[in-house]
Amino acid sequence: MTVLEELPDITESPDAKPSGNLPTSKDLYYRWERQQWSVAALDLTKDQETWGTLRAFYRTELLNALTELEVGEVTVVETLSSLVDKAPTDDDRIYLSTQLADEGRHVRFFQTYLREAAGISGEGLADSADYTNHFAPELRRVTGAVWAKGDRDSWYEALVYYHLVTEGVLAATALRTTRQLAKRLPLPALVEGLTNVTRDESRHVAFGMIAARDGVAAGYAEPVRRAYLHGLELGARVLVGPLRKQAVPAVKTALVFRAAQLRGGFEIARDRAVRQLAHIGLPDAVADAAEVWDTALERALDAYEEHWNTPHPVRAAGSLKESA
Repeated sequence: MTVLEELPDITESPDAKPSGNLPTSKDLYYRWERQQWSVAALDLTKDQETWGTLRAFYRTELLNALTELEVGEVTVVETLSSLVDKAPTDDDRIYLSTQLADEGRHVRFFQTYLREAAGISGEGLADSADYTNHFAPELRRVTGAVWAKGDRDSWYEALVYYHLVTEGVLAATALRTTRQLAKRLPLPALVEGLTNVTRDESRHVAFGMIAARDGVAAGYAEPVRRAYLHGLELGARVLVGPLRKQAVPAVKTALVFRAAQLRGGFEIARDRAVRQLAHIGLPDAVADAAEVWDTALERALDAYEEHWNTPHPVRAAGSLKESA
């Protein structure tokens, strides 16, 4: 594969790494020029009809996922400019400017889809989003540090929170599972929109891998490692979503199936989280990352039970197996 060929879909690539050589930030800029799409061009007619017939369970699942994705995009739009302004090279700065445009388009897509296809205004949804409450404050802190300090340590820390955790782990997992559900229902406009977003995110994650790898090689391994491990701790909590009430089916087989779906998402995210480290030059941090993720996941499941006074479906299904 040459650097100018298409990046694989980040929601399908098992190791978050394109085969062959990673592209440069200049390559990614030209790829951005070729991969434009329009929110206004999406035909929402079929999706509007389908939303009116969706079961409550599917509506809730989609709204939870789309809300978390929209909130993440809004946060990026509001804070990415520090990375653009303090980028290490002109090519990096030019590429990151395209990413800022991408994120604005993503916000417009999710807001338009929620309003026009799902009939949801979106007001107040962000208040209960786990990304808003657990990850966004830290993202604002590290991007603020880029403005305040202007040093490379701060820039690489913010890069990790953005490109490797928010996009490489959380967004990649959410886009994959949400698009799979949209295909089954079916919701063609949502599938098309999520596919376009995924293509954009593939470029963003590729840039994060390139920049983090270069940073590690240039002597910034410690801030990259530190930010990555802390970001994973917060990311696991967002993925579980203690503030989102999960449907717990009364029928045993349905509960087991539902728990398997959720557990599958956790495993996808965990796999991406540990594999990225080897690709950016930190293979010695893989064991620590796995331990941080597993511990944070269990704590998030505890937090869910404490908040809702009932076990998370993953835990509920596990109890059934233990008692069998």
